[in-house]
Amino acid sequence: MQRIKIRLIFMGCGYDTRSIKLMEWLLMQNVSEVPHHNLLQKKQRTPRRLWRMLRRKKVQSPLRNAFDNITSEVDLECFELDLPAVVYAKEQLLESRLFRRRPWLKELKDYPKLVPVDFNNLSATEHALERILSGDNTDAGNVNNIVLFEGVMIYLDEGVPHSLLELCSNSLRKYSSSDGSSGYMCFADRLENIPGGDEDAAHIEMESTGWELMDWLSKPGLARHMVCPE
Repeated sequence: MQRIKIRLIFMGCGYDTRSIKLMEWLLMQNVSEVPHHNLLQKKQRTPRRLWRMLRRKKVQSPLRNAFDNITSEVDLECFELDLPAVVYAKEQLLESRLFRRRPWLKELKDYPKLVPVDFNNLSATEHALERILSGDNTDAGNVNNIVLFEGVMIYLDEGVPHSLLELCSNSLRKYSSSDGSSGYMCFADRLENIPGGDEDAAHIEMESTGWELMDWLSKPGLARHMVCPE
């Protein structure tokens, strides 16, 4: 079976650890003899709350968690971009807290790469993104690039969110045409130029920045637009 290459690019994930949890899950799938493997398996057990819901037949999903469909056939690479001060603080937390609580993470060869960048600086953001997309080796092609935004654009300067979407689209298109890679986005944030949850306006905003809207959902709150374009 041909291995699947996925490159996750988290734009402004702050102190969140979901990419670490995802790579941790993949570590358990790939290497059963790593130190602390039994402890890692215990960490991945189905939460009690989900078991109770399954027993009461309130849910039908057989998955133990959201990562159960990630198999050993996946080659995963994670990048996290955020403000320099946030990146520095997260690096300190990882060294002082996370490695002590989850020592098996030291077995990861490709630990999530933290990239300092201010998204209000579009040229610096473009440079950082294209360095990631270009890859560091000759086997960088045919990668599924997935860019994730969550609660970031609500803090950016006026006009930047629109330009940032266009920047991501142009960069992904540039490298997908040159090496056969693909580009997608998952977005839970606030789009510019969209009053409330107007889906027609969302289609226009996506198309004007080089994206095709695949799925759309609006909700209450500041980060009220949930979008899946390609």
